[in-house]
Amino acid sequence: MSESGSHATNQADLRDASRERLLAEIGLLQHQFSMTDSGQLHAQKAQLEFEIEVLKRELADSEMRVLQARDYAQGCAAELGEAQANFVLHQQLADRQVRQARKKARDIYATRTWKIGRLVMLPARIVRRILKVG
Repeated sequence: MSESGSHATNQADLRDASRERLLAEIGLLQHQFSMTDSGQLHAQKAQLEFEIEVLKRELADSEMRVLQARDYAQGCAAELGEAQANFVLHQQLADRQVRQARKKARDIYATRTWKIGRLVMLPARIVRRILKVG
């Protein structure tokens, strides 16, 4: 009986030893996994933080370019408005000068001196026309 008792104890001890060995291996694997996983997570976290910083810089640069484009567009719109106002002003000035020149011409053609001069020069104009045609 003592052999069967020791045999049972040996099997129980073997089961316990196997169980302990498996538990130890599981613990070791978990520890290695957590170390590896922790290291990988730390590396991934660092990479993601770096990418976030790069994207933040790109976003800030893009925002600055948008603001510069908006300022440029507003400046161009202001210059266009100023140019249109100057165009209208100069067009009005030119129209006024044309009206004044036409009025001066009408006033000159209406003078007695102009009319007498045309009458006196009528024979010379007729001779010139005849010579041009011939």
